[in-house]
Amino acid sequence: MFERFSEPARRTVFFARYEASQFGSPRTETEHLLLGLLREDKALANHLLGSYARVEALRARIADHGYKDPKISTSIDIPLSYESRRAMAYGAAECELLRQKQIGTHHLLLGLLREEKCFAAQLLRDHGVTENSVREFARQREPASRQAICLSLPGLTRWLSAREADGRWIVDQPSSVRFAIYATNRPVATGDAPNLPPDSGLAQIQARIDLLARRVQQAIAGHEFAKANSYFAEEGIAREDLRRLCAKFNLTAPPPRVPLLRIEVVNNDAFSDLLRRCETYLEEGVAEVWLLDTALRRAFTITRTGGLREFKGGTLRTGEPPLEMDLATIFE
Repeated sequence: MFERFSEPARRTVFFARYEASQFGSPRTETEHLLLGLLREDKALANHLLGSYARVEALRARIADHGYKDPKISTSIDIPLSYESRRAMAYGAAECELLRQKQIGTHHLLLGLLREEKCFAAQLLRDHGVTENSVREFARQREPASRQAICLSLPGLTRWLSAREADGRWIVDQPSSVRFAIYATNRPVATGDAPNLPPDSGLAQIQARIDLLARRVQQAIAGHEFAKANSYFAEEGIAREDLRRLCAKFNLTAPPPRVPLLRIEVVNNDAFSDLLRRCETYLEEGVAEVWLLDTALRRAFTITRTGGLREFKGGTLRTGEPPLEMDLATIFE
């Protein structure tokens, strides 16, 4: 079955096994698969649950579900439970029903819902998530998953590499045509936070967690699983630092940082799907989205206040911190 899994679906299973290890569970249960989905597919989580707070509330219920055993080393293989295997089989069946070639994260979520008596299905139903709502999302998402060709944009590749090289930006690439740009916030090393003022320490630890989460994604994408396990372990230590600091000073952990900018290369997506995805970015707090149409050599911007507009100039710019893109070098 795993040979039919998309890369995000495979990462979901990897994340689920990690979550099981952190709870000290001898098996990867359906709730761990659900946590893996929430970690891997944030667009799906935001669409169905609506807010970061609801995602965290769901995670808290899983944490309170009765796991008291010590953490298990991530080097130990944690097998899937019977319910998890059934849920994944249901996910494969849903993929067939939707006539899609690869088993994706939304298929796995449908599989969890069809395993009606499992804890993950109960949690999802309690949050108003239904099979119909997930199937509708899957149908809307289908055109976006059909990237028949990987667009080659050497100008954009050079621009992104230059942004990372100057040290002020972090570039995340969820797919071959989607990019997220973060302004850097230098994370502290593990154990240094107590030497900082509480608010500053909190922000710095969160920055480290964000950095390690991105490194995990990159390592898994490159099939460097030993390295991913190492980053996972560091992330777990950083999250424990965050928990202790919050408890000591009665602070609230900040939500994950959102990108300063999202960039999408216009592919063969339906325009309505593209706009819907951009609306999700803005709802997450992204200040601006740039759309690059390489076929027509045109650029568009989307902001919460200005909506969708075609850009007529030669250089795209953000506000603070400033970021510029010379379109002539991108469309060369």
